[in-house]
Amino acid sequence: MSVERYVDFLIQHKRLCWVISLSFLIAVFFRIPELEIWLLPKLMPVKYFVVTEFPNHSAEDTDLMVSLPISEILSSVKSVERIRSLSEHGKSVVELDLLYGASLSEFKEQLYQTIFEIKDKLPPGVGVSRLFEGEREERPFMEILIPKPLKKKLDDYDFHLKQLQFQLERIPGITEVRMVGKAKESSFISIDPKILDLFPLTIRELESQIQSGKEGGSLGKIDGYTKDSELKFSSEITSHDDLNKFPIHLEGGKSVPLGQLTKIFKSELPEEKITRINGKDTIYLSIFSDSKTNPLRLSSEVQKKLNHFNMFAANIYSDVSVELRTALRQFVMSLLWGLLFAFLFSYLLYKSWIPALLLLVAVSFSFVLFFHLILFFSISINLLSLGGISVGAGMLFDASNLTVFSIRRQILMGDTTSNAINKGIKSVLVSLFSSSLTTIVVFIPLLVFPMEWKDFLFDSGINIALLVFCSFISSLWMVPLLAVSLRNFPKDNQNILKQETFVLGWYEKTYQFGKHFNLRWFAIGFMFFFVFGLITLGSKLEIFPKQESIGIRLQTLPKNGLSFVEELTFVNDLEVKIKSFDSKISVLVFPIQRADYTQTHPKKAIPIQWELNGVEHSKELQIFLSNHLSSYYSSHWDWKWDPIGSEVTKVLPFLPDDKIVFLNKSWDLLQSFSYEWKNRATKLGLTGEFSFLPKQILLEEWTRQAIPIPELLPLEGDLKDRILYEYNPKYLGEIGEGTKRDLYLGIGMSDFRPIDEIDLGRTGFKTKLNDLISVGSLFSSEKKTSYDQFRRESGLFYMEWKGELPQLDRNEIKKSGISFLEFSAKNETYHFFYKLLLLFIISFAFIYLVLVGIYESFFVPIFYLGISIFYLLVTSSIVFILFDSFHLGHYIGLVVLLGLSIDNISLFGERWMELTKGTSTKESRETVFRWLVRPVSLNSGTTMMGFLPVLFLGFSGSEFSRSIALTMFVGIPISIFFVFYLYPVLFPKFLSRVR
Repeated sequence: MSVERYVDFLIQHKRLCWVISLSFLIAVFFRIPELEIWLLPKLMPVKYFVVTEFPNHSAEDTDLMVSLPISEILSSVKSVERIRSLSEHGKSVVELDLLYGASLSEFKEQLYQTIFEIKDKLPPGVGVSRLFEGEREERPFMEILIPKPLKKKLDDYDFHLKQLQFQLERIPGITEVRMVGKAKESSFISIDPKILDLFPLTIRELESQIQSGKEGGSLGKIDGYTKDSELKFSSEITSHDDLNKFPIHLEGGKSVPLGQLTKIFKSELPEEKITRINGKDTIYLSIFSDSKTNPLRLSSEVQKKLNHFNMFAANIYSDVSVELRTALRQFVMSLLWGLLFAFLFSYLLYKSWIPALLLLVAVSFSFVLFFHLILFFSISINLLSLGGISVGAGMLFDASNLTVFSIRRQILMGDTTSNAINKGIKSVLVSLFSSSLTTIVVFIPLLVFPMEWKDFLFDSGINIALLVFCSFISSLWMVPLLAVSLRNFPKDNQNILKQETFVLGWYEKTYQFGKHFNLRWFAIGFMFFFVFGLITLGSKLEIFPKQESIGIRLQTLPKNGLSFVEELTFVNDLEVKIKSFDSKISVLVFPIQRADYTQTHPKKAIPIQWELNGVEHSKELQIFLSNHLSSYYSSHWDWKWDPIGSEVTKVLPFLPDDKIVFLNKSWDLLQSFSYEWKNRATKLGLTGEFSFLPKQILLEEWTRQAIPIPELLPLEGDLKDRILYEYNPKYLGEIGEGTKRDLYLGIGMSDFRPIDEIDLGRTGFKTKLNDLISVGSLFSSEKKTSYDQFRRESGLFYMEWKGELPQLDRNEIKKSGISFLEFSAKNETYHFFYKLLLLFIISFAFIYLVLVGIYESFFVPIFYLGISIFYLLVTSSIVFILFDSFHLGHYIGLVVLLGLSIDNISLFGERWMELTKGTSTKESRETVFRWLVRPVSLNSGTTMMGFLPVLFLGFSGSEFSRSIALTMFVGIPISIFFVFYLYPVLFPKFLSRVR
């Protein structure tokens, strides 16, 4: 269809066209529920973790009996690139790294089938293996704090807490709600071994009788007994008070009250006492959600439930959807600011409200069309896609503004509205088509080339391409439709012409000023300046911008023999130290999440986690607290620092760093080598550390001696119970009719003894005749050294050094029997940018073919792309000099600038070639300047002003989109300089060869 026929169609059927346009707008309101809003995009997880519990077994046994067999079994699963295992006391974690490009459906199907078969191939006592995607430690979706009541109205308070937890768990999308810190007392039955030894009774028998006393139940209706009645046996233990009187049956029909055998007391668990915020006791709720749930809806539903409960004031301490809300707020701010500025700026340029309103309607239609396209392509609104939308929003005005100006220009020359629309569209059609198609084409290799970052870049890249496409469609649909719907399209008034003449005079003065310079020497000096700047001030290459942490996570782990009273003192002291460093830091303390909450000790210190938010000087705080912990608490506590990263950090495919992995089949040899390596690095002044350093422990193995008399055979189960119940009281369920209490059974809980004071060799236990016998008389012990954790990679033990790498003497390392794998962040980064450079070259090839088809010439596209390449070299050089690092965000910005440069070159070339041969260079330059000054100024101004909220209202996780905006903010002024000062020099030389 020709432009004339298209415009005639708009004139004849403008009402139909308006109905179609309004239908698109109305359809938005019906399709809003279809919009997918996620926190993060759909990325294939690159890691899987298989976690298996092996209670009451050492790290060494867990490694040999669980981790190693599971690793060997999972090695048969296809598409697995690397298998690593971590073995700790009672727990095995096997990490699977996927090959890039693997079929996720086939991998999952085979993985689930293999995990299902694992159970039968492991020793008794091993728990069911659990599978985690992406990361082993899941971050809560929300953290909620509820202050504890001043008055202990525990019955009502506990009831409302349970109701709140129940209501939150019923919200679709929430997978789990964990609660700690409740003001809840538990009942403890503490066994004194000396008293128990006087009675013919084992711990297991005592536990069994208590459990039987707690149980009751119904036998149902008994035929012939009574009519319409039910026979029921009541529980003997229904409350805490019943425990003291409950009879424990002995041999010979004798019994003794439980209160005489044990000490029974009430106490809060350590988890309930240690949970606090800024020194005040609190109740802590952690909410976990499905990653495929709309986080905004989920957060809103939780907030409604909290507002419904008036019994207490619940405060949301953290909400991961806040990052998405902030990104949405920034996007809306960018859009409104850009629309407002474009509206005012267009009015100042045109001195008329009609073109300003026309531009506003056209851009609004572009967004309506964009909304339908992201639904069609199933693109979700998330933290990464919003970055592309925020950047692309500033480019929506370019095409529509160019069409508006071109039509107005034709009307100013005296054409009728229909002819002006025809000529106006024709004069800019090639420029619009080439620039839009160039921007779209340049993203194609980046989005389809098989590389690890393809999925990560897809949302940002496709959104920018779709926004450019929507702007192009709107400029050819909505702008002409608005133009034919207006009876009188306003012309430029005399004030605008005077203003244009004044700007032209200023431009001519500045242009003539450049003639005093020798262009050749200026170019040589310019290139020398850039080469010098790149060498001395050049930025370093990075794959992705460093993400700012939103807080610090500190884990403190008590060593053996530490009481809970000492832990409270430690917590109070550390809170004071943190507040003395910075009183604005928020300090949240709560127990480290455990898989099993049924084993706890009321007198024993527990591992706790600290969340420090509002930290402005994280490195200084780490040094300050590390010195404090090393000076006063190194003998009682182990600690580990971990920055709390933004949500974007979780989905980064990889961030390379300098590291070397040492492997060997002997863990002891590897350990000794690691200490030598660390000493060598310290002497050389290299920064770095091993990702983990296992602690050496003493492992004591008992072997039972042969006993010829069967009656004297020991009950080893009683011995194990005595040892295990000493440190991990057993959970026996709940008691109570109204307010339920947890009931625990343990040994010596009323008087916690440090482990160093316990002589296990003198521990007594029962034989089959209930005779008391000591461990030392029947068991021989052998002590050996072991470690608290073991790590393997592909069956070999490994240690991983992260940091600067010294000069490696490979022969020396090989002589020691150590294998190693070296990874260089610099090499990986260069390899990544080599790929990007290759994709950029491929993009230029595509662009050349597109321009050949548009201009029906082989030489014109070469000339245009030559100018564009020179422009990109200048822009990228300045970017290298101005910024500390050059990464993927700057590359995307340069890709977008490539499309903008083609737009300006095409636009300038069309105007210059329309001039007659006899026109002087000065007249040609003046004519082209008058034609381009307003559209170029408006396009550049609206695009740059649209970036301002991205630049100045940044938040954690917006570093990527901010770097794109910064690159374009640098490149657009350079593009304006090229259009008005360089192109008038280059195009006459080009045309002289063509003509």
